[in-house]
Amino acid sequence: MKKILMKIGNLIFIAVTLYLCYFIVSAAYNRTPSFFGYRMLRVITDSMEPVFGGGDCIIIKEMGNEEPMIGDIITFVSGDPSLDGAYNTHRICDIAEDYITGETVYFTKGDGNRWTDEYTVSKEQIAGKYVGKVPYGDKLSVFLDRLAEEKFYFIVIILPIVFCLTSCLVQLVREIRRSR
Repeated sequence: MKKILMKIGNLIFIAVTLYLCYFIVSAAYNRTPSFFGYRMLRVITDSMEPVFGGGDCIIIKEMGNEEPMIGDIITFVSGDPSLDGAYNTHRICDIAEDYITGETVYFTKGDGNRWTDEYTVSKEQIAGKYVGKVPYGDKLSVFLDRLAEEKFYFIVIILPIVFCLTSCLVQLVREIRRSR
């Protein structure tokens, strides 16, 4: 029984380590990591009040072949030069066909804004559809801000990884000595 629990523990450790590697590589390339098609994002502004506001963490789901509809809240790579290609999460308020390209375009608007966004959104720009708000996401947001600080990043990410790798090496050395 002890061996089975050890193997399960090792599998969980390997899975978590691989996911952390994926998370780190994704972050290095400025891509939001996806977990089974879901992503967690932090909201910067209050443009979607009262649904969610600045500091909240939201969950979006990749849409795949699903067609966006009026009323859907979507996250997209903004074409607005002032946002510099950052994600924006707004509600679709109209759908039209671009008369030049024939492509479907989406008009979006923040629930807390008076006017629709100046730039339309194409299907290729859509990262996902809003699923919900993370409970205590504002607290998580503060924690993530802290994590961005170098000393906290070291304590919360690097130190535990080094500890786990050291633990694995010690176990490996013990197993090798036992087998001799």
